[in-house]
Amino acid sequence: MSSDLDHNPRGRTAFIISTVFTALAFCFVTLRLYVRFFLVRNPGVEDYGVSLAMLCSIGLTMCIGFQAQWGMGRHAHDLQPVTMQKSLEAFWASIIVYHLSLGLTKGSMLLQYRRVFTTRKFRIGNSAVMAMVISYTLWTVLASIFSCIPVRAFWTREPARCINQTALWFVNAAVNILTEFSIAILPIPVIRSLNLDQRQKRALIAIFAVGGFVCLVSCIRLQSLVAVSNSSDPTYDNPSAAAWSSVESSVGIICSCLPLLRPLVTRWLPDVLPSYKRSFKSKQKPYATMSSKNCREDAKHQKEFSLELQPIQKSSSGSSEDRNWDIQVITEIQVDVEGGSGRLSGWLSPTAKVSELNTIE
Repeated sequence: MSSDLDHNPRGRTAFIISTVFTALAFCFVTLRLYVRFFLVRNPGVEDYGVSLAMLCSIGLTMCIGFQAQWGMGRHAHDLQPVTMQKSLEAFWASIIVYHLSLGLTKGSMLLQYRRVFTTRKFRIGNSAVMAMVISYTLWTVLASIFSCIPVRAFWTREPARCINQTALWFVNAAVNILTEFSIAILPIPVIRSLNLDQRQKRALIAIFAVGGFVCLVSCIRLQSLVAVSNSSDPTYDNPSAAAWSSVESSVGIICSCLPLLRPLVTRWLPDVLPSYKRSFKSKQKPYATMSSKNCREDAKHQKEFSLELQPIQKSSSGSSEDRNWDIQVITEIQVDVEGGSGRLSGWLSPTAKVSELNTIE
């Protein structure tokens, strides 16, 4: 491959950019899996989903390399028909793995949200966006595979029934940006309603809205698609769109991993993310006790909290007379939350509901 790329600087540049960003995404996925499987020891379906997305992103980079080897970045009139056909075959495969990677990454982020935010309204919104992502991904993958009937007509250019490729690209790109924007803003209303100071709210919003950077990359990619669609020499002008497609896939994977790497950073670089205090207020019954799930003594983390209703055996040095009063008790519990200490404090009231708090793992 190297000998062909030496005489194809545009294709070589696209392949190098794709390789660099894919390697970065692979590093972030590796760190994420290390945190989930070995530090907090609580992997979820979303971790397997992002791993599959990473495999698709690697496949996309390989397809871009094959396209560059077989003529992407060179003028169409300089290519032999056989070389052009091989390049189109790689292009056809790259479109499929590109959409699979995006869909799996978005699904992983939504499953991650579902683990963290447990309110009913949020889960309804999350499920609606998830349904849109699943439908969009199925459509884009199937439309990419069967864009021509018979399928081989995509690269052989034989007479066939084919979808308008330019229209398909722009419709898919528009829906893609819409879903990415929806995912980026989905948790913001819930975070704003939390009883936290403004600094903590802004920090949480920044963590979850980092996916908005993917929207910016998608818009840049859309601009490169416009250039290719208006080009009279698409093989020469396609490297930019190919490179940005790979960057979009890799950046999406990186953004989905970033919120989960705090335990690793606080363990290896404690001065970068020092311990901080967090206060949560809630009303609960006086006979509610706190328990933790999935504790690890060696890591000294407590990741999830749930409230279990149990009667408290009360003892009194004075009168043992039962009182049917609306007693309010302030409880304060100091815990370590994934490398940083957190504090739970709340008013416990017999007329209030029991709530559940899940922290990011």
